Amino acid sequence: MTMTHDRTHYRALPVRLLIEQARYSGDELAIALGERLEEYDTDEATIADLLEDNKELEERNARLLAQIAGLQAEIDTQLDWAD
Repeated sequence: MTMTHDRTHYRALPVRLLIEQARYSGDELAIALGERLEEYDTDEATIADLLEDNKELEERNARLLAQIAGLQAEIDTQLDWAD
């Protein structure tokens, strides 16, 4: 006896599991849709990685700007002493 599922069941599945079920369903349309969904899932993961990289770069930039400001303050202090 095969078990059939309705759309509510499939909508509740995690994307990765939905992709796997579609790709191995034996139905050509489901297979094609599963492959396309996998491309989008990969794109989303790439975007998430890029956003995380961007956040880390922004934090690094802020630290470097703070270091530059500190160095500029030291230079200004030394120039004031030289006068």
